Amino acid sequence: MKILTWNAAMAFRRKIEYVLPFNADILVIPECEAPQKWGNSKYLESISQFEWFGENQNKGIGVITLNDSYRIEVHPTYCDKIQYIIPLVVSGKEEFTLLAVWSQKTATTYESYIGQIYLALQHYESLLKTPCFIIGDWNSNKIFDHIKRVGNHTEVVDILAKHDITSLYHQYFKEQHGEETKPTHYFRKEFASPFHIDFAFASQNFVNRLTKVEVGTYDKWIKHSDHIPIFLEIEK
Repeated sequence: MKILTWNAAMAFRRKIEYVLPFNADILVIPECEAPQKWGNSKYLESISQFEWFGENQNKGIGVITLNDSYRIEVHPTYCDKIQYIIPLVVSGKEEFTLLAVWSQKTATTYESYIGQIYLALQHYESLLKTPCFIIGDWNSNKIFDHIKRVGNHTEVVDILAKHDITSLYHQYFKEQHGEETKPTHYFRKEFASPFHIDFAFASQNFVNRLTKVEVGTYDKWIKHSDHIPIFLEIEK
């Protein structure tokens, strides 16, 4: 199984060609435009399923399958008040829950960004007991723990750890949270302002079968977005 997440900074219909060579089964794309915006794009032929969530058709979160190996549908527990952490049921070669993440600024700083993920984990706690992935643009890192939220990054990591859910990046590269050496975001696209704020967490079953984690490079991806894609491969 191959999964890729990338905050595409809008107009993904013009950028999907750059991720197709990964041959991913599932794409999680924050800042993706709605399917209605794709018009007659030739790349629609490459898409098997396209689930999209958002209020602005130019900028939501898309979850896309690129073959028939996996099917996706919205989990019945979905709460649209938590923006945007989307629970999906994935079926096919394997069955699991996928929480697609694009954490947002809300009306109150206290519940923004990692606060939304913290609240989502409370609402979707039962899903954490099933095989699952939690993947996307978290807009968070341990280095921001000092910002007062309903729950901070470290608290979220600890909650997930209690359910044997682990960051695949940190498992693969043997790094600690807050000490990442491979950035996933460059503020204002500036090389001097790197951050690691995109994550893929998974249940232990997937961690045990992890064969590859790849983070793109600044030189290759910065012209397309201020974020860098993360690619994961799990053996069958």
